[in-house]
Amino acid sequence: MTEANHSITLKFRKFNRFYTNVLGFLDEHIYDSPFSLTETRILFEIKNTSHCTAKLLQDTLGLDRGYVSRILKRFEKEQMVYKQKSEEDSRNHYIYLTEFGNTIYKKLEGKANQQIEYMLKHVDGQNQEKLVQAMNTIECILSEHLSPEKSAISIRDYYLSDDIKLMIEKQRTFYAETHGWDHTFSAYLHETFESEIEKIWIAESAGRFAGCVGLVKHPGNTGQLRWFLVDSAFRQQGVGTRLLQQLIDYCKEKKFERVFLWTVSTMAEARPLYEKFGFRLTEVKDETLLWGQHLREERWDAELA
Repeated sequence: MTEANHSITLKFRKFNRFYTNVLGFLDEHIYDSPFSLTETRILFEIKNTSHCTAKLLQDTLGLDRGYVSRILKRFEKEQMVYKQKSEEDSRNHYIYLTEFGNTIYKKLEGKANQQIEYMLKHVDGQNQEKLVQAMNTIECILSEHLSPEKSAISIRDYYLSDDIKLMIEKQRTFYAETHGWDHTFSAYLHETFESEIEKIWIAESAGRFAGCVGLVKHPGNTGQLRWFLVDSAFRQQGVGTRLLQQLIDYCKEKKFERVFLWTVSTMAEARPLYEKFGFRLTEVKDETLLWGQHLREERWDAELA
């Protein structure tokens, strides 16, 4: 990682102070509206983001959860926005502008254009081009290093009742659509959550479910890996590796001697990842009719002691 020297840091901060003053000056002279710059940015994101959520606004704009919540409540009170529950994920509510909200947005957008016209009215064409090129340079360099892909996906190690419902639905849908498993698998899933749950890890990106894995406690310092799934939209991004790494690290920290899992032989794509974390095939059952398919169950164990 390259560190900026002290001189560059001071110049960077000097530019930040200068541009903050520019934005404050323009806001004072142009906007003349009851909305702060942050509120205006939130309106812009809601208008221009498909399936916008409060969590997405927090992550995109780097704002505190409570702050975003207060602004959205004000917008709802003024009938500028409305919320609609996601059919895919009942925990999420998508946010949309009302007709009145769209009217406000168009007026603010017009004033934003006036901002730029006001700023550039005494700048000649050649310097305007130089200014835009400099802005592009700043945007390209900083966006490349301030938004690494891995940081977009976070993992939490606690769960709520709605998370369990979502995990069941995600697993049911995946195995039904991908492997043709029938309704009996859904009943089985509900039963598995009656076990002694040690921990559940849930991966998310901007409030969207990205994956999950759980650990069930067994006698003799043994744990069972369960409910491992990566959503199709987030595959090939290292989500599965990060989930399993957190589970294994936790087991080692808590002095588990062994972790095992049950899978089926048709799930061959997961084998390299299991092997990467030290799991080895230890048992294979005879093929049997299970969840509407003829399947052969496999047990994999990882010795940690």
